[in-house]
Parts: sequence; C-alpha cells; structure tokens
Amino acid sequence: MTAAFVVASVPRAASAMAPTEIPLRISESIHPSCPERPEVRERLEAHLGSIRAPEEGEPAIDLAIDVAKRDGLSVGTLTLTAAGASVQRVASSTSCEDVLAALTVMAVIAIGEQAEHFSPQPTAPSDRAAAPPPGEPRAPGQTSSGRSNARLEQTVRARRSSRALPSKRLTVALGSGVDVNVNRGAVLLGTWFAEVTFPVRLDPTLRVGFARSTRERASVAPGAVALRWVELIWAMCVDAYRDPGFRAGPCLNGELGSLQASVIRPLPARDIPSPWFSIGASARASWRIVPPFSVEMMAGARAPIPRRELFFEPFDDVLAYRAPVISPFVEIGFVAHLP
Repeated sequence: MTAAFVVASVPRAASAMAPTEIPLRISESIHPSCPERPEVRERLEAHLGSIRAPEEGEPAIDLAIDVAKRDGLSVGTLTLTAAGASVQRVASSTSCEDVLAALTVMAVIAIGEQAEHFSPQPTAPSDRAAAPPPGEPRAPGQTSSGRSNARLEQTVRARRSSRALPSKRLTVALGSGVDVNVNRGAVLLGTWFAEVTFPVRLDPTLRVGFARSTRERASVAPGAVALRWVELIWAMCVDAYRDPGFRAGPCLNGELGSLQASVIRPLPARDIPSPWFSIGASARASWRIVPPFSVEMMAGARAPIPRRELFFEPFDDVLAYRAPVISPFVEIGFVAHLP
C-alpha cells in the first residue's frame, strides 16, 4: 500500500468543530467488481456519525474516491480538498473491499485533521460574557491537547472498526499442505483442498479437500501390516482477528474416509479396508505473504469415532493397531487466492 500526502499552509481557527458538523461533498467511482454497498458515505458515517451536506455556496470538504482495476489489483485513490489544502492517498490490494476499508480510514483521519479549518469564528475578546469565569476549567475542545486527544481516539476507533469489517464478496482459494498427526506417528498426510470465504460477519471459511497418507508399518508376532489413510477432509473456520496481513480464529475439523490395512507377511498379502471418521477443533493462523498467496497453520486435536482397533486375523488377541482417544495434529498449508 502506498500513499502520497501534499498539504498547503492554511490559517488555523481558534477552536475545532466535531467531524459530524463538517460540510462534506462526496464523489465516488469504483469498478464493477467492487461491492456496491455500503457506499462511501455510509462507511464514513459508521466512524463519524451523521455527515452534513453543504449548503449552496458554503465552503466544504471535497472528498473523491476512485477505484480502478489494474493488473489484477484494485487500485484506489483518495483526494481530499479543503480550504486550499489537498490530501491524496493511494491503496492497492487484490480485494476491492480491503482497498475501500483502507481509504475510509485514511479519509476519517484526514477529515479529523481538517476539522479545525471549518470552526465557527472565535468570540471577540471584548465579549467577556462568553468567556468562562476565572478558575473554571476550559472545555477540552478549546485546548490543543484536547484536540490532539480527541483526534487520536478517533483514529484508533476508526482503525478498529475497519479491522472488524467483513469481506463484501465471496472469495475462493486453492491450496495444498501437509498434516502431522500423533495418531499416525511419523506418517505424513498430504492434503489438497479448496476454500470458500463467505461475505458475512467474521468471514467464515469452508475448506473441503482430499488427503492421503504415506504408509505406516506395524509389526506383530504373526507378521506385519502396512496402514494408510485415504480421506475427505473438511474444516469450518472464522476470523476472530482480522488484519490485511494476518488473520486468526477457531475451526471445527473433520475426516471421513478409509483406513486401509495391507498384510505384508505372511504371504499371500491382502488388503483390509476399514471406515474412518473423526471430528475435532483447532486454531488457525493465516499470513498473507503477498496479495495472491498466504501461508496457513492449524493446530488442534481430533477424536476418531468410533475408536478403531485392528486385530491380525485370524487371531482375536493379536492387536495390530489401536487408535488413540485424542489425536493432536499440526497442519501447514500454502494457499493461492483466486482474483
């Protein structure tokens, strides 16, 4: 994200006015892939409260937002002009919603900085009736420190609100990774999956995919067995914390497939498939390395249902494999986000 900032010198008024009292003239132009709602005015009102339209001939802040599609990216430009001062900012991302959210925060900060230029004229020194009595504290808005504190609080509130905004369009991603599970010892589970993120609160993401493990060898007195898991995997996650470059939240995970046991010796060998189902929970963290790609990590535990036991046939007392009650796991995935 880049930004350019140009400000001309403007005489300062004696007192500042709240941002909701500032006359604001808004124009916006966005490409068709951008969400139509909320509009820029609605986004600003979420941070500043109601916005007053300027009266005819009244000095006002002119705010123009333009978002265009360039090389697969949404590139947004914000231009704010007020009383001879000009502010221009630029933001870019694969997500138009992220660009609009960033430009909204920039606009809120810039409007707060320009608020004092639209203050009413200060009371004349001769009008002593309007001055506070000696010894009485002045209102916070009448001091530069009060203005600074109010502006800082406004900026923090705007950034928090922007971080909480969900995505405004359905997004799709493809990925692959590797799963290490205590249940399978040193066996690695390769995963290939698709993710769909829904444009509602907390950005819920549904992951569905296919997984296949390497073979694990189990040796018992009568012979040896090779175990392999072939599964459909799924996960439903939400983003409890959301920033442009990092997201984190809880997930519900599950597996549905087959545990394939192959007799290695004595010959002749044969395969003994057994149904496999597990369910669990995890925490997911996602790092957006560059706009089209991210790295995701899940850590949690799953429980097989029912708990699976395999005996070396034809013996009823020779246990070849027993699934643990709880299986901790860690999964790392590499995800490509489709435009």
